Amino acid sequence: MRRRVLGTSVLAVAVLFAGCVSIPSSGGVNAEAPAPAEESLELDTIVPGPVQDASQLQILEGFIDAAASPRNGYQVARQFLTPTFADEWSASDGATIDVLADRGFTEVGETSIVVDATPAAQLSPTGQYDISESTPIELRYDFEQVEGQWRISLAPPGLLTDQTTFSQVFRSYPLFFYSGDFDYLVPDLRWFAGRDSAQTSIVRALLVGPSDWLAAGVRSAFPEGTRLASASVPVSGRVASVDLSGATDDDIVNVQRMQEQLDESLDGVRNVDDVALSLNGVEQNVPELSPAPLKNPPVDPRPVVFDGTTFGYLATSGEGIEQIPDLSPQVEALAPIGAALGSGGESAAVLTGAGVSIVRAGEEAVPFDPRDGLIVPALDGHGVVWTVPGAFPDQLVVRPADGSADAVQLPVPWSGSSIAALEISRDSTRLVALLGDGNATHFVAASIQRDAAGIPVALSTVTLGLADIVGSPRDVTWLDAGTVASLTALPGGGTRVITQELGGFADDPRLGPDDATAIDGGNSVRDIRLLTSAGLLEVPSGVGWQARASGILLMASQQPD
Repeated sequence: MRRRVLGTSVLAVAVLFAGCVSIPSSGGVNAEAPAPAEESLELDTIVPGPVQDASQLQILEGFIDAAASPRNGYQVARQFLTPTFADEWSASDGATIDVLADRGFTEVGETSIVVDATPAAQLSPTGQYDISESTPIELRYDFEQVEGQWRISLAPPGLLTDQTTFSQVFRSYPLFFYSGDFDYLVPDLRWFAGRDSAQTSIVRALLVGPSDWLAAGVRSAFPEGTRLASASVPVSGRVASVDLSGATDDDIVNVQRMQEQLDESLDGVRNVDDVALSLNGVEQNVPELSPAPLKNPPVDPRPVVFDGTTFGYLATSGEGIEQIPDLSPQVEALAPIGAALGSGGESAAVLTGAGVSIVRAGEEAVPFDPRDGLIVPALDGHGVVWTVPGAFPDQLVVRPADGSADAVQLPVPWSGSSIAALEISRDSTRLVALLGDGNATHFVAASIQRDAAGIPVALSTVTLGLADIVGSPRDVTWLDAGTVASLTALPGGGTRVITQELGGFADDPRLGPDDATAIDGGNSVRDIRLLTSAGLLEVPSGVGWQARASGILLMASQQPD
């Protein structure tokens, strides 16, 4: 199986903190299927159990703190529960990740305490991380005495944990699904605690299907009703054995696709190098899928720019622009103020004072959308152009650049008083939009449902909430298959760049040049370019920015070849 180095994902490494000790320990994948001790050696956070004669508040605080140790199905946390409720409580029912400084406790009667929590995010039972609105909630915990000691007899399902503890205990894993045409593997980031059982959590979540916001734009090779034939996914000799029921080997291509999904989704598990797939108890000898679907397709690393005279790829040195054959002259003739380049440089969607026009290689420009106030258009890998007026974010229109279908207005799943930017992912399954609402910027992602011809027919009704930002929206870009970045103007002046992992955390904001107006991405989180109102193309340099080129009027987004 292909291995890869994890990037900026938060690793669930154990740490030392008050009342907790981290020591090396080893153990099985789970109770049903232990793995060799030498393969599961890791640091484990040890948290204390209940102390004698503890108060209700001390029991509750100890129970919440015990979320730092998922070992053996949260064995320590269950010690704070009554025997009956310990058997009923499920730690796998998701989590509320709250702001620790805002957490409060209120006694309600003689045997109940309410925790006042301000959620920063929610985690679903299948590991989907979703940024929450910061509206306080109340979580009630009831108590009973067991042999003279207070224990929790009723609690909300799942875990309550703060942001710091979550980042120490949970680790991110990208699950992979397919684009509608099976040409691309699309990441769906999930978070799981308990590294000894990560492979089981991943396979279970994979069989449930994609996240709600992603489901409209992707598909899975696993037929509906497919399930694990056993309680776990055992690992032996660094091989994960996945035995499935509810799926057959009648379609060899689909079996290959199932194998590919498992290989890629389990690639980040520390003690797994290979996956053995069995269907209904029969191990499969699966030939490699060919052609293999693309994962994280790259774009040309050179920025696409226009300096008022020439449109094309900026030279690596920053001096000179290489024209795109049979396309650049037509774009240049339009005097563009914004543009998006299609796959292989075969087409471009161009914004001018008269609206958006389509340019195809070797052909004259064709007017496409004459509406006033359009933002820079997007052009996806299927050759579909996306246009929307900045003041009317609900008036999104799509149409193939080749004119093979009529323009269609798509209902949008977002709200806002304005939209500053919209970009399509490089696998054409998702989009991100940067919306304005007063002094705030909303950053959302949605998936794209397409028909058999690749024409968008709908957006997901559920969006993935990304970081809300104080300030005015300016631009957004994709950095790779699972990461986007936004540019925002701050209320007091200056700009800020935020890098956001879809389904994960936003990086600490980075100040940008005061007059930055646009952002563009290459092929990594480090490959960010900003364009200023003075025509400088700037790239990161240490904690600041360095001019790479001057005299640039616009940067164009681009799709992979």
